[in-house]
Amino acid sequence: MLFKYPFSIAHGIRTYTDSVFIAIEKDGLMGYGEATLPPYLADNSATTIDFFKNISIEAIYLRFNSKMDIFENKDTSNMPAKAAIDMALWDLKGKEEGRKVDTYFNKDLRKKPIYSTYTIGISTEDELQKKMADATDFKYIKLKLNGKNDKEHILNFRKISDKPFAIDANQAWTNLDEAKHMHDFLVAQNCFLIEQPFEKSDSQKTKALKTFSQLPIIADEAFQTIDSLEQMAENYDGINIKLMKCGGISNAHKIIESAQQLDLKILIGCMSESACGCAAAASLQSFADWTDLDGPWLLKNNPFDGYTIQNGEITTLMNEGLGIGTSLF
Repeated sequence: MLFKYPFSIAHGIRTYTDSVFIAIEKDGLMGYGEATLPPYLADNSATTIDFFKNISIEAIYLRFNSKMDIFENKDTSNMPAKAAIDMALWDLKGKEEGRKVDTYFNKDLRKKPIYSTYTIGISTEDELQKKMADATDFKYIKLKLNGKNDKEHILNFRKISDKPFAIDANQAWTNLDEAKHMHDFLVAQNCFLIEQPFEKSDSQKTKALKTFSQLPIIADEAFQTIDSLEQMAENYDGINIKLMKCGGISNAHKIIESAQQLDLKILIGCMSESACGCAAAASLQSFADWTDLDGPWLLKNNPFDGYTIQNGEITTLMNEGLGIGTSLF
């Protein structure tokens, strides 16, 4: 998938993200899934395709329809491939039964809308102007920071927009006192959350900032599997759940249920997936405190239709499965 603009974060710049799509067909119906593979993951296109070739889709389909998940063990390898299969099976199930995927999950009706953020990588002032022109329909913004010129980046953003924003440091902060000063600046600028401020293993600084902060501190790189939730609750206020990390909709729902028991806040995010992967994640958005499901708006070549934004809220236009369609296959 090609980005509209080079995507710059604390760890580098990229212009595209490799993605592998899968279609599962039964009785003339197609379920679609996506494995998105940013370069910092252990998986890549070759390992994902090999995984698809070496499993029995028929056996997984039968297991899915009886148990609503696809793999028995807790093996955390090939998570993007597993996520693609899981979302394709949910898409197919919804089409077989004439239901949207989000209707399969028990959830309270939302009392307020959930607005997705629009993500802006580290940018010059001129680049910010161009990117914000693409964010007109979004009510919230997420700004990537690098720990070097963070205040300048935010002040440049504030010259252009008064929208509420989140920040994602991608582990770039290193000094606790500086982080506290930055926190006070962010509060004054109407920031509403701080994502992954310190290196993922630095629980001491993270916990200290959580204790100090008026803003929720959200784990991304630090959070990988359901087994780490109790540690997350000690050091963070919430977690960023991404289907590519956890292996799909089924596992994400299990994580949400456990996280809620620990009073962790829920951010549902993406790894710049197309509308396929983002629509799958959006099927769980009613559980979320925030979402970051803007992938299709960051891409030049999104191959799926039906994923859109209305009044700042993500929605899908079709009435079955994931609510999207494609001519890709």
